[in-house]
Amino acid sequence: MKKTILLMLGLVAGTASFAQTSSVSPLAPSPESIFLTATDQKIKLFIEPKTEAVTILMRDQNGHVLYRKTVNLQNGLRQNFDISDLASGAYSLSIVTGKTTVEKPFVIQEKTIEKYITFGS
Repeated sequence: MKKTILLMLGLVAGTASFAQTSSVSPLAPSPESIFLTATDQKIKLFIEPKTEAVTILMRDQNGHVLYRKTVNLQNGLRQNFDISDLASGAYSLSIVTGKTTVEKPFVIQEKTIEKYITFGS
């Protein structure tokens, strides 16, 4: 049986706090132009069209890079991440353009299953 994983984004999409390493250039994606949603075992990333390319990084809690891809944002971006094989723990998704980094941390936790005992009469 597959391990059931519940993705908990403490602060989803626009309500999230984003860390920035420098000021946002008008060409770079701003926190307001990046949207994340979560469904069962998937993260969906949407970035509005911009003129620059970005590097997308997913890291584990130890800083190990699990995913890296550089993409042009001329037409925007829609990307799905299947997280079903990731262990429980803390992770981050980073969008890097030049000197600007927008980082979105997230946590994967196993869903607790309760056991019930009933007695027949």
